[in-house]
Amino acid sequence: MIKKRLWVILTLFIFSIPVMNLGEAKEVDVRLAGITMTSETYLLGVGWSNAIKKYLPGVRMIVLAEGGTTKLLRGVVNKQWEIGYIGTAHLECAKKGILLFEKEKEYSKEKYYDPTRVLFSITSGWCNYVVRADSGILEIAQLKNKRVHLGNPGGFGGVMTKGVFKGHGLDIDKGDYEGKYLETSQAMDQLRDKAGLDNALVWGGIPQPLIEQLSTQVPLRLLSMTKEGFSKFQKEFPVGPFTPMVVISPEEIRRAYRGKVINDKPVLAWTIPLMLVVHKDMDEKIVYDIVKVFWSHLEEIKSVSAQLKDISLENSLQNLSAPFHPGALKYYKEIGAIK
Repeated sequence: MIKKRLWVILTLFIFSIPVMNLGEAKEVDVRLAGITMTSETYLLGVGWSNAIKKYLPGVRMIVLAEGGTTKLLRGVVNKQWEIGYIGTAHLECAKKGILLFEKEKEYSKEKYYDPTRVLFSITSGWCNYVVRADSGILEIAQLKNKRVHLGNPGGFGGVMTKGVFKGHGLDIDKGDYEGKYLETSQAMDQLRDKAGLDNALVWGGIPQPLIEQLSTQVPLRLLSMTKEGFSKFQKEFPVGPFTPMVVISPEEIRRAYRGKVINDKPVLAWTIPLMLVVHKDMDEKIVYDIVKVFWSHLEEIKSVSAQLKDISLENSLQNLSAPFHPGALKYYKEIGAIK
């Protein structure tokens, strides 16, 4: 009798223990890889991650700084991260097997272009060519025989810079300058210390945090393209026709950097719309949900950085060079942005 009672008590105790985690949804991680921690590509991720944490339970966005956009595309295709960036024109290079994809021409389209799908694009940054104000370098042509930063390893910045500089009369293949690939923060350190580089290539809008930070220690200058040099680049470089130009006024530069970046004329800079891309196999509901959070809370996301101020739905759905992911397309059709 005693044994029977003990068995009943034990059975009741076992069934009274709460069953943990059964039926609970596992948190989904979405990794977004940007260029550098101070670029708009990363800061957008920070704002988006905050919004997802607030408005989309069960999903966590992890923001990474992984370098150049070619590397970011490769990471998406190889499923190292879920979201990366690639320039609209540069994905065309993957499709055609040219420039950084030339060595993989036979299979570049199948490997990089075919699996890639688009969420939206941003055009909020540009290529800043930064020099010390005390360097005496006033224009791109004066970088002849200098040590030139070609951007982050694995990025398109160096390829584009070679084309832009060639349009301005400087040909790296003829030894007109020495090109170096370095992480942006390292390049800025070398520029500060006059140790290894005579300029730095910094991608971003205005104010760009790395430029702002260094300008408090050393007065800086932004180098401008010339209209003639840019025109020649557009005519002669494979993706030149797809490369827009932006103009930054000296007043805007002075306000943004509180007079520490010294330019008395407008700066002409090249830019590339950057597409946020994912693998075609990414879950459709996850894509729909995170895209919906982004556009539903855009102003909150943009408040993270002034570099994001010009992002708009209308501009972000134009001039794309790959198909939308079905999850993103579903959302855009739902809100009437795409018919």
